[in-house]
Amino acid sequence: MRRSLLAVSLLFLAACAPVPKMAPVPDDSMAHRSGVKVKTLQRGHTVYLSQCGRCHEYVMPADVSKADWHVVVPGMAWNAGIPPADEKALTAYLLAAKK
Repeated sequence: MRRSLLAVSLLFLAACAPVPKMAPVPDDSMAHRSGVKVKTLQRGHTVYLSQCGRCHEYVMPADVSKADWHVVVPGMAWNAGIPPADEKALTAYLLAAKK
């Protein structure tokens, strides 16, 4: 009984979580425009979805300037404990998604 109540409570809380706007999904076109491999962009997209919303609301890539992403990402990655390779992929994704 307690387990059922816990499961229902968790589902209710998950349903109340803010849903991010649609972040652009990496594809061949995005990779071609940015000059970054689609696999790298996909990894950055995954990091974005799994990490960026953990501490604050999602910020869409197009809403921040290229210069600001270069300042913001290193600090946020350090705070979140994101490994350097994932930070690099995240930055590549954010910049590619702006184009």
